[in-house]
This record gives sequence, C-alpha cells and structure tokens, in this order.
Amino acid sequence: MVNIIEDWTVLEDYAGDKLGFYQLLSNEKNFEIRVQTGKLGFRREFSANDPELEKIKDFCRRHRFIQISENLRDEYFFR
Repeated sequence: MVNIIEDWTVLEDYAGDKLGFYQLLSNEKNFEIRVQTGKLGFRREFSANDPELEKIKDFCRRHRFIQISENLRDEYFFR
C-alpha cells in the first residue's frame, strides 16, 4: 500500500537517500507525474511546460529515481 500525499515538499524531505520510482503519463494536454519512495506517493496533473513539473522531474533524475514505463503482474512477465 502507498500513502498518497498532497504536498510535494513532504516527499522531497522524506526521500533522503531512499530508492524511488516515478512515472509520467500523458493525455491530450496534460502530464500526470507519479512519484513513490518508501510508503509515500505523490501524484498530480500539470500542463506541458509547468515549472513545478520540471522541478519534480529534475529532483527524480538527481536522486536517480527509476522511471517506470508500465506495470505488469508478475505471473504475466515471463511467458
């Protein structure tokens, strides 16, 4: 289970040296970013060039969070 938080700065402070993951999802106009470290998660929609989105992506890259492209159940990974 992941506990979703509303305030990005809480996750920034909590992250420390923990392993983290992030995912970028897009639709016609917006991007949704999802970030998880430990049991905390953050998700929010942004317009394409929103400075806060860029700040979060930069944080994820600097902390070497792993970008997730999609999810798949374990039993379907290998055929």
